[in-house]
Amino acid sequence: MRFFSGFFGLYFINPNVNEITIYFLDFISISVLVYGLLLEYFILKFYKGKFVKMKLLPVQEGTLGGELDINVSNANSYLALKKDRAFLLEQFSSATRKGFEGFLITELNPRDARLKYGIPKTPICWINQNETANLNKNSLSEFMDENSENIDPVQLNNLISFIDNFLEQSQNPFIVIELNQLFKINNSNVVIEFLKYVSAKSQKYNGILICMINSDVIDKSQKIELQSFLKELE
Repeated sequence: MRFFSGFFGLYFINPNVNEITIYFLDFISISVLVYGLLLEYFILKFYKGKFVKMKLLPVQEGTLGGELDINVSNANSYLALKKDRAFLLEQFSSATRKGFEGFLITELNPRDARLKYGIPKTPICWINQNETANLNKNSLSEFMDENSENIDPVQLNNLISFIDNFLEQSQNPFIVIELNQLFKINNSNVVIEFLKYVSAKSQKYNGILICMINSDVIDKSQKIELQSFLKELE
C-alpha cells in the first residue's frame, strides 16, 4: 500500500511520471504478446490430450546461392511432362542447397529419397497407398523420420493441410509433387481442382511449384486443362 500510495502521489505531483507509466504499459503489452505466442505454440503442440511432434517443417539444406539448370523464373507453377524424374529431383535437391526451402511430395519412400538426392532434412510426404497396404506400422517406420509423413493418395484434404502448413511457415518455398498415383486413383477433375488450389496458394506465397507426371497417365483433354494454369517446363 505504501508503494502504491507513493507511486500515485508522485504521479499527481510530477507529470514526468507519465513516461514511467508509458514504459510500464509497454512492458505489460509485450508480456501479453509473448504469453499469447507461447500459448499458440503449445496449442499447436497439444492435440487430443497428448503432445505430438510437429512435422513437415520448412528447412534449408544450405544457402550457397546460384542458378538452377531449369528455368523457373517466368512463372510460379509448372507442369513437367518431358523432363526425366531423376533430373528434376536432382534440381529440387540443388534448390534446397541454394536458399530454397523444399517440400517433396513423392512416390519414393523418404529413406531412399534422402539418400539418393542428398536431402537429409527436407520435409517429404510419401504417397504410398500400395506400400502402406502391405506394411505394418513397424515396417513402415523403417522408411520414415521426424520430418516425413505417409499419405494415401485419396487423402487430398490431408495433403492440402500439409501444403498449407508448409507454405504458411516457409520463407522461400519450392514444392515438387508427383502426380501419377494421384491421377490413377482419384477422379481427374478432383485432382485438377486440388492442383488449382495448390498453384494459387503457392503463388500467394511467391513459391515455386513443379508438378511431375508421365505423359501416358493423362489424356489430351486433361493435359490441356493442366496447361491452362500450369506453365509447361521446357
